[in-house]
Amino acid sequence: MKSIDADIKDEKIKNIYLLMGVEPYLIYQYRDKLMDALVSRDDEINRKKYTGEIKDINAVIEYADTVPFFAQRKVLVLEDTGLFKSSDDTLASYLKDLPETTYILFVECYRGDKSEERKYERTLVDKRYKLFKAVQELGRVIEFKRTSEDILIKWLLKKFSDDGLSITRNAMDCLLENIGNDMMMLSNEAEKLICYRMGHKSIDVDDVKAVCSRNISNEVFEMVNAIAVKNKRKALKLYYDLIEVKESPMRILSLIGREFNLLLRVKAIRGRGGGQREVTEQAGIHRSFAGRYISVSGRLSEEYLKEAINDCVETEASFKQGRLNDTMGVEMLIIKYAG
Repeated sequence: MKSIDADIKDEKIKNIYLLMGVEPYLIYQYRDKLMDALVSRDDEINRKKYTGEIKDINAVIEYADTVPFFAQRKVLVLEDTGLFKSSDDTLASYLKDLPETTYILFVECYRGDKSEERKYERTLVDKRYKLFKAVQELGRVIEFKRTSEDILIKWLLKKFSDDGLSITRNAMDCLLENIGNDMMMLSNEAEKLICYRMGHKSIDVDDVKAVCSRNISNEVFEMVNAIAVKNKRKALKLYYDLIEVKESPMRILSLIGREFNLLLRVKAIRGRGGGQREVTEQAGIHRSFAGRYISVSGRLSEEYLKEAINDCVETEASFKQGRLNDTMGVEMLIIKYAG
């Protein structure tokens, strides 16, 4: 990120950038910084963006090869195209002859399960292919990793203080626990809190609970926790509370499966002698939740967790094949494992 800021400040912007990683908020922020530094926001002719799979790469090359229209530069954004997972070398070969007036910004943003973020490159780029090597040689590759909690807290504190607000430590913990460490979501929730407390001086826990969206993952964790301690009544109540607010049974099932997977991973880490720090780093679990996952995983056997994960997969398959009602299917799964 500092390299992009330096490039803009020194007016030495490279013709090719690849912005890749797991933090959409920062990726899009720096994408827009580069675009604005190259071409005016009002210039729709010399700014073009492709999103998703590109059917005709030659059309992209044709646009990139033309001179800017009454401007010094033109910028082309290729976002979430999957080009870095393709063995097609057409674009890689062309980049060597890219006109000096054309700038290409590749954007590849991971949006998968946060617990699998350490494997995100597999879904974004293949560094063995020529396109990645060409960008690395001719331009700049910037990787955006998940922001640490300390930096998030400093960023949020500044965001609130800029609007004359302070936030209690308990409220900050509540915000991070409810929303997680996604900067895009945190930014949205912070703006809601700022509007809600406009004219006041501080934000407390009650404000966060009143305004901020609840994290369904937290609700599902509580459900799985209830299943683990055989509290069938509580588990079913939590399930039907989610159904009541129009959450999809399919999504709930997916999250239940995710929680069982996380618990199995935590159990494996603990089995290797890992503590709370290793659970946080290796399983991608917020530090505030690590102790809870350790506690729940300790009550469940590896066999129980593997069977539950397998049942989640089979139940989802039954939904898709029309052999099982989705609402009832999840209910039966909860009753089986909480019984």
